[in-house]
Amino acid sequence: MTTRQIDRIVLYGGIFKKKHTPTLQEAAPGAEVIITNDLAEALAAVPEAQVYAGMSEEFTPDIVRKGKKLKWIQALSAGVEAMLIPEIVHSPLLLTNVAGIHAQPIAEHVLAMILAFSRRFPAFFRQQGQATWQRLRQDEVTGRNVLVIGFGHIGQAVAHRCRAFDMRVLAVRRHPAPHPLADSVLPPEELHTGLAQADYVVLAVPLTADTKQLIGTRELAAMKGSAYLINVSRGDVVDEEALIAALQDGTIAGAGLDVFAQEPLPPKSPFWRMENVIVTPHQAGGTPHYNKRAMALFADNLRRYLAGEPLINVVDKQLGY
Repeated sequence: MTTRQIDRIVLYGGIFKKKHTPTLQEAAPGAEVIITNDLAEALAAVPEAQVYAGMSEEFTPDIVRKGKKLKWIQALSAGVEAMLIPEIVHSPLLLTNVAGIHAQPIAEHVLAMILAFSRRFPAFFRQQGQATWQRLRQDEVTGRNVLVIGFGHIGQAVAHRCRAFDMRVLAVRRHPAPHPLADSVLPPEELHTGLAQADYVVLAVPLTADTKQLIGTRELAAMKGSAYLINVSRGDVVDEEALIAALQDGTIAGAGLDVFAQEPLPPKSPFWRMENVIVTPHQAGGTPHYNKRAMALFADNLRRYLAGEPLINVVDKQLGY
């Protein structure tokens, strides 16, 4: 087992607070810990750092270009697409993320959307605002089919909760081995088979070359007219123009959308005004425990790195997750 040396750790972004310094210093004794929300300060400090940590959305390629001594980058987010630049992909730099730490709140968000559509809450909220008393036709989720596309931490957390509601879980994943949380696991080539059976389709895949625009006109047409699409992955996984058309003409019943191709979602977007759409502002992973969980994982990885042990959540830079 090979031990490693860390002289300096640079943490950049709003997620970090000075109160995290003792935890990191305990995990990496002797290392200088620099926590900053100022990009210029981060860029000035990174040339002498072996470790950099930050949110993927706040990353700039200058971090790597100036960080000639960097050995490892810890993304404090699950998605790392902004970090997959040539300087990282085609280098020996280790890249890790925090996949899994927000599986619970995202799964709860998905279930909330499923139940909201089934029990007609969006319509009831509109009626409440108008002081209108009108009973509406409702459904049950018991016995309904949910297709979870992407069966990692989030997809499995969704499946676990859906099974608790006696739903039938279908999953699509790259390696379609049987899984105790799924009634059926399909390979990507059989996506349309799953779509045709689903009452709810949940997108929980990372954004890669293979998943960009994964759901388009053909896929939406393969769904039941009574089905709902729920996207908690990335906006670009869906062809939004095709989705808007499908929602307007009744190809599918509705959509619960937490992510969009352009964020913030522009005020002119039709999604805002569609009665069969639930819009949330990329907040499915929102939880008061996010920072605590992220820092605990990072601290554990620091200890592992120094001891020469395998790190948690090493990203395959070719696959993109």
